[in-house]
Amino acid sequence: MESMGTWRLILIWIACVIAGAVAGFAAGYILWQLGFELIGSAVAIVGAGVGGIAAFLWFLQWSEDRRG
Repeated sequence: MESMGTWRLILIWIACVIAGAVAGFAAGYILWQLGFELIGSAVAIVGAGVGGIAAFLWFLQWSEDRRG
């Protein structure tokens, strides 16, 4: 089976970062609306980065499992 091209991985990375950013921001926004302004802001910022990385790593693992 053919390996993924560089451009395809870059586009998947961008999509994962956007999805992680949306999820992290949503979680932070909910906490912020509940009255936890500082914690909500921190969750939104960190959740965006961590969510994107986690989504990308999950995709890579899923892709490897699917090939095997």
